[in-house]
Amino acid sequence: MRRFDKILNAFLAILFGLSFIFSFYSLYYSGKVLPRSYIASIEVSGMSRSSAIEKVQAIYKDFAENGIRLRINGKEEILDPKNIELKVPSASLIDDAWLFGRKGKWHEQLSSRILAPFSMRVIQGRIEVNEEKLKSELALVAAAYDIAKKDIRYDISGKTVRILEDTAPGKILDRKEARIIILDNIARFNLSPIDLFLKEDRPTADITFVDTAKEMAERMIAEEFTLARNDRKFKVTREQIGSWIVSEYEGNKLIPGLNRKLISEYIAGIADEVDIPSQNTAIKVEDGKVTEFVPPKSGHAILQNETIQIIESLLQAKSLGKATVREISVPVAVKKPVSEGSRTDLGIVELMGKATTPFTGSPANRIHNIKNGVKFLTGILVPPDEEFSTVGALGAIDNTAGYLPELVIKGDETIPEFGGGLCQVSTTLFRAVMNSGLPVVERRNHSYRVPYYERDGEGNLIGPGLDATIYEGWPDFKFKNDTSAHILIQGYVEGDKATFEFYGTGDGRKSFIDGPETLKETPPPDTVYIKTAELPKGEKKKIDTAHAGGTAVAIYKIEYPDGRVEEQEFKSYYRPWPEKWLVGTATTTTAFE
Repeated sequence: MRRFDKILNAFLAILFGLSFIFSFYSLYYSGKVLPRSYIASIEVSGMSRSSAIEKVQAIYKDFAENGIRLRINGKEEILDPKNIELKVPSASLIDDAWLFGRKGKWHEQLSSRILAPFSMRVIQGRIEVNEEKLKSELALVAAAYDIAKKDIRYDISGKTVRILEDTAPGKILDRKEARIIILDNIARFNLSPIDLFLKEDRPTADITFVDTAKEMAERMIAEEFTLARNDRKFKVTREQIGSWIVSEYEGNKLIPGLNRKLISEYIAGIADEVDIPSQNTAIKVEDGKVTEFVPPKSGHAILQNETIQIIESLLQAKSLGKATVREISVPVAVKKPVSEGSRTDLGIVELMGKATTPFTGSPANRIHNIKNGVKFLTGILVPPDEEFSTVGALGAIDNTAGYLPELVIKGDETIPEFGGGLCQVSTTLFRAVMNSGLPVVERRNHSYRVPYYERDGEGNLIGPGLDATIYEGWPDFKFKNDTSAHILIQGYVEGDKATFEFYGTGDGRKSFIDGPETLKETPPPDTVYIKTAELPKGEKKKIDTAHAGGTAVAIYKIEYPDGRVEEQEFKSYYRPWPEKWLVGTATTTTAFE
């Protein structure tokens, strides 16, 4: 009996001790996340709900301040979270951890609380991004590392078609795999550089089909044809057609494709002679007030996309021996002005803000494109509550009448494309928007620092951080008209300066720009030498200037008449850019003629 009493007393003592421990444990964690709880790689055990939210948000703040770090071939790249619209649902993640041991029936809660110290619980991190923008950002990053493979290809000189057989593998960044790796690392709140890898891209064209490929290209250039608009005739020669042909691949077969950019350039030249431009709204200003309002006029223009499509269809049919057309009637359309209405109706009464940027030292084609871009935006009216898209307003930059090929930044290259220099237009517009006190909806900085954009309207050095890059599709520069009246955009170029002025109805708002401030600067990498068969052996040609990289920030504030203050931070990440040289080298090629 005594032995039983001893066992019972011991059991009761243990039970009392466990009850005391559990009571203390429950009291301690009454307002805290249970032990051994993790959100991805972050431990939130013993933390209050608000403290746990702050800890998760601190990780996102690190991403926002330092960017998402990528590492490719030993080089670090920065992916700006704002450019992919990264969002971390901190509160819902904490709720998942907080509710463990606090939901379900009482015995389920009790069981969860008892087992909590003995088993780890990991809540998977969740994030939200804009998939299209992530795809675009990855394309920009990948372009810096992709090495194009050299496959069997066309070499057309005049009326002679050859096929070159020398091939070499390339290397590419797998965009789909990179997306998965990046999103997984962000969801795990990994602040270390994310390693991405290049894959070999081997030639695939089969030499067996070269005779057929050669015949298809020869049929394309066998005959010239004519473009006709009323009494105007434009002859497209065999040599011209040959210059448009590029190498494309259908499975493992080489086939002739067409360089749409070069065809666009040709059609743009014709449009210069045929088009009658519309006249957008024009104004006269005295002492900051609009005194004269000139209504718009209609014009007409070649339908360039449709014309290009007709030419492409004709030449592809010729390559298959299925076309005999020798003259194409060029389609045109009436080009209506951007806007209509009276000055009073629209509220165009005063200057709201303006900005000027210098482009001293720009080459002739860049200056031409800047003037052309300013012309396209001049006279546009932005209605109240509407978002304005610069890319949308400029239209198809690759074949819009009047644009010339000029250097643009694309990935890791500075290459000639239609509209090179239009970022001077978007950058000037960006600064005019801020000086007018309008909210910026979308803005992206250039991949590397561009000297044109580091000076103010008077030519004074302000440093990097107030540029806005655009490219057809994306990135874009957008702003919103949050005033009660229309806003009229007026632009002009004088000497080596571009200016935009915004006219509307002021409501007493004020705007301020703090910065830009350079947070850090990184030196340019070592000079890059690129071998090319386009230059004689040993000859060198400089194609890019070195630029320092770094990070800059500017704070934009709008003070509204009701006392409300809106603030936007523009953080810019710039890639260090090497000086680049082409180095001529002799190559031996095998050609099929």
